[in-house]
Amino acid sequence: MKSSPFDNLPPLSQEEALEILSRPVNNLHLVSDYYKAVFHLEKFPGDITENALIKLIKSKSQHQSIVIARRKAVEVLARLDCYKSIPIISDCLNSNDPYLIENAAWALCELKCENKKIHDQMIDLLDSPGQYLRVLIQSLSRLGVVKAYPKIKLILSTTTSSILRGACLAALYRLDGQKEQLYELEKYLFVSSQNDRHCAIQDVIDAERYDMLPVLVKSPVAPFFKIRAINELWPKNTISYKNINIINILDDILNGNPKSIQIVHSYDKAPTDEFLFQELFGTDFSRCYLALQTLLSRKTEKIKHNMIEYLPRANKDYGALYFFILLFRYAFLNEASLKDHILESIDNALSKKWPDFIKFKPAAILLAMKLDPVKFKSEIINWLDPVSTPYWACRYASLMTAKSFLPSKESDYILREIYATSKKDENWFVRIKARDILSCKDYV
Repeated sequence: MKSSPFDNLPPLSQEEALEILSRPVNNLHLVSDYYKAVFHLEKFPGDITENALIKLIKSKSQHQSIVIARRKAVEVLARLDCYKSIPIISDCLNSNDPYLIENAAWALCELKCENKKIHDQMIDLLDSPGQYLRVLIQSLSRLGVVKAYPKIKLILSTTTSSILRGACLAALYRLDGQKEQLYELEKYLFVSSQNDRHCAIQDVIDAERYDMLPVLVKSPVAPFFKIRAINELWPKNTISYKNINIINILDDILNGNPKSIQIVHSYDKAPTDEFLFQELFGTDFSRCYLALQTLLSRKTEKIKHNMIEYLPRANKDYGALYFFILLFRYAFLNEASLKDHILESIDNALSKKWPDFIKFKPAAILLAMKLDPVKFKSEIINWLDPVSTPYWACRYASLMTAKSFLPSKESDYILREIYATSKKDENWFVRIKARDILSCKDYV
């Protein structure tokens, strides 16, 4: 489930959520109240929840609070595997709300709708002026609606939009095995729009182009999107496949070396250090990586003062903190005067105040072991424990630090046992990393 601001609010019980949905519009405190109630009802599967959501979808009201909640209700019913809602959701395809239509198409795909009349209705929507086509194209192809092939091919021949072309290329491959233009997906990984780069990664997944993974990892997007592509594409329990080694790819992603990223933006003139640090707080990873690469090209003594100045702010910003951790690792690792600052940021990044699955935690583990392996050696047990550390990428990152502290002939047998345990980890990426390490003759 996608993150939502409502995750950070006090939870609603099923009764409280249903009570909100029963209120007249003029009794709502906020326009988003219905949406909030629908969001929380996903946690309470069953007929009562499903019937309340179906009733909401059936409402003909055009009040904004109902319009936005109806879109969410369609999504939640699909996530709850509510197959009885298919006829109601299909009625949403007749709406004049393009977002509702988009959500309905996605939901029908998730519910594996096999109704050919509904499929035809979705195909007809490909000709609808003002309708967002990407999700319709994806849904039709994932449902295997071969009848949609001619219209999707026509869209491909008439659009210049990378997010539409990518969806069309992936769809044509899924529907008819057409591969001739799939190479285009590679260039869409490096377009200027970050949203379009995210879409391109999904298109690579839909087109089953595992061979693009070595290129995909160079795209300037968050590690999450790259890891998701690997999860979806890579053959299970396989280290190497057709000259691609998945351990090398995962190591590259989690190392996050800025020099390995292909930037899609540039500067017209040399920016100030202050500007570069401000850019690390942005949302576009290409611009963040560009700023980081530029900072790494400058003398550490020159940028150290600004780094210290911006650090308190970065420690509160989950986006910027990731890039500051990379800056520490690739620029300031040997700066003794900054060690206390870096340790403070590591402790902050690995604290429980942040979600377990946040992107900077694996990077913080790698930084910790590079900076002071003796200090953090005692943490390895927790970092390799699926209960204490549920995010598998953190456990994998812990194994990546093996060369810093892995037992030698006269060393600690407890750590050796931990590695042996990792071979049985619930996540198969962690298992193959542990097996790969333990297969080295020096460590057996």
